[in-house]
Amino acid sequence: MQPKLLIVEDDRSLLEVWRTIFSTRGWVVSTATTLSEGLAHLDQPPDYLILDLELPDGSGEAILRQIRELGLKTRVAVTTGSDDLSRLIGLHPEALFQKPVDVAAIWQQGGFAEVS
Repeated sequence: MQPKLLIVEDDRSLLEVWRTIFSTRGWVVSTATTLSEGLAHLDQPPDYLILDLELPDGSGEAILRQIRELGLKTRVAVTTGSDDLSRLIGLHPEALFQKPVDVAAIWQQGGFAEVS
């Protein structure tokens, strides 16, 4: 079964890099560039989520909070340029990556490689 990945990222370049890497490895990839689009994708929860915290219409934290409140099994990797991560206390993302993200290094370190 192909893993389903949702990428919520407003940086179109980074979003395209993530999409290309995962889709060429057989993942089913959906994307969103806003908080509202990301929340709409939770109707059919993805297996994995790459989540930017700073979105044009609000904080990506709301998506992570919704996933936790609904008890979804979605594994979440948060990407952020912010140094203030106190808002994630209690939400327990499975991974946290500071921007700028070195996508190739993350893949090679095994953050996603074992799932491909």
